[in-house]
Formats: sequence, structure tokens, C-alpha cells
Amino acid sequence: MTTEIVEKLDQIATILRLAHRDAIDRTREAIRSDKVNAAILDGSVQWVRAGKLQTAVATKAKTSERTVRDRIADLIADGLLDKRGGGPTTEYKASGLI
Repeated sequence: MTTEIVEKLDQIATILRLAHRDAIDRTREAIRSDKVNAAILDGSVQWVRAGKLQTAVATKAKTSERTVRDRIADLIADGLLDKRGGGPTTEYKASGLI
């Protein structure tokens, strides 16, 4: 993409964030009020291996790894968590949307 297109897309994204600030803030509060979701997002600021993230979150949130996997799937479906790779090389990273 050209620099000009990227700049326009950045402007559009900024306008949308400003226009929907209240909804974004409410969504952030709702998602992060759950300790498992918050731990997943906090633990995936950088790309992190799936197994490492699941174990760390399960320990921190005092829940099962199955619950963590379910929440990871929900966060991916909502566009709040990015996924790359597959199988033993799967990694996650918070998308930065909230």
C-alpha cells in the first residue's frame, strides 16, 4: 500500500474510535472485568505460545486450562486476540482493539 492510503486508513480508524469511544470503553470494561479475559489480554501483549499462555493464565486466574482455551476462542471470535500458526506452534497476541 502506498503511504497515502495508509495515512487515510489511519485517519478513518481514528475517526471511528472517537465516534464510538463510549461503546469501546463499555466493551473494554465488560471484557476486562472477567479475570480470565484480563489475564489473557495482559499475557499476550507480545506474541506468546499457546501452551505458555494457557498455563500462565490458568495459574493466575485459578481456573482450568479448558476454561482458558474457551475464552481464547471467544476473544479471537470478537477480534480482540490474534492467532498465528497452528498445532504446537500456535501463538496469540492481543489485537489492541480494547
